[in-house]
Amino acid sequence: MLKSKNLFWTIVISSSLLLAACGGNDEKASTTEEEPAKTETTEKADQEEKKNESDKKESAKDSGGVLNPFIAEESEGTVEVVYTNKEPNYIHDMNGFKVSVDEYQIVSLKDIHKDYTYVFDEQQEGYIITAKVTIDNTTDKPMYYTSIMNIEVANEFGIFPSQSRLFVKDEETVFSKKETDPGKYAAGEKVTGFVTFALTNEEYQSLATVNPKFVIEGGVADNDSFKGSFKGDAVFDFIYNDDQKGKLASQPDFYQDELLLRDMAEKKMIFERKDIGQTQVLGDVNITLDGIQYTEVIPTEAYKEAFADFGDSGIVAITMNLIIDNTSQESLSAYWTSGKLIVDDTRATYLSTGQLEPDGVDEIKPGEKGEKMIVFLLRKDEFGIYKKFDLELGPLRSMDNQDLAKGYTVTFELPRE
Repeated sequence: MLKSKNLFWTIVISSSLLLAACGGNDEKASTTEEEPAKTETTEKADQEEKKNESDKKESAKDSGGVLNPFIAEESEGTVEVVYTNKEPNYIHDMNGFKVSVDEYQIVSLKDIHKDYTYVFDEQQEGYIITAKVTIDNTTDKPMYYTSIMNIEVANEFGIFPSQSRLFVKDEETVFSKKETDPGKYAAGEKVTGFVTFALTNEEYQSLATVNPKFVIEGGVADNDSFKGSFKGDAVFDFIYNDDQKGKLASQPDFYQDELLLRDMAEKKMIFERKDIGQTQVLGDVNITLDGIQYTEVIPTEAYKEAFADFGDSGIVAITMNLIIDNTSQESLSAYWTSGKLIVDDTRATYLSTGQLEPDGVDEIKPGEKGEKMIVFLLRKDEFGIYKKFDLELGPLRSMDNQDLAKGYTVTFELPRE
């Protein structure tokens, strides 16, 4: 189930009140010469107060304080910093249109104004995540992008979508500063600002029960109808405390297929071999088997039903990473080029599971290199009796799924242990 929130605009109309003092002419005359002194004193006091406020804000920034003070200011609530990640390294490069998360911070927000209880499903407290985002259009033409990011969780909450204006000042949004259409970015334009995510207490606590992901969606295009838009999201582990960060750092360096990217399952390493460097030539294209991982797959609670057909014996994933060097004259599709797993020469054949391949750059243009990840799923008991595996890859296919290799394929003998 996808999380939904009832968003609405709150319009605050403020009016100024002019206060007039009434008195006799004599009293007014008697104080005329003292007024400038009072005014000067008041102005100095105001300036000193503003300076102190400015110093406090700068001090908070310098000491690693609140990233987005506007949360407390707008909600009239109490903010407490829970976790700050100053170097998340979340970057999505969409052919020169780059979206990065430079920093993010989780804060606990309590005792908020009634007008903002809708943010937390009519509760007075919850959590706000502020991400400092940079959008850098390094291309030579205007581009359209909806600035969508999500925190995904494999439980009943589904996703927590980013919000462009919730507790974000107008001047700190990530909308274009040059184009009138906020989703259009001028050639060479670079914008840095905030997006936010709102979680109730229950939703925030649920992060500890799953492996949450931070998703920067694709979809950038050079037209407002988004025809031919960039396909593929960038998915990262979402770190919410130091303990979780340590656990993730201690895990093996698994290939990031959709099993992990969408928190469909956890993995245990059985065997891996990297830097294999075995190359086969298919037509004018060089295909290199870069590495392979055999892993035991443990489905997460939300996805157990999806793997029910594998029975109770367990599941093994065979994930391979290939490098395709396109020295031909035509663009290739990494997505449409598929493979087969040949077991013990003639014993069995498995088709690759395309749905578990990660989103990436699909088109490999002439003269360019691209990566292709292939995933096979096997019953664990059957995997245990198999002795030999071969990968049959191909035929190579075009962007519109046409055979470019006249039916020919290449075969790689796979390391087993």
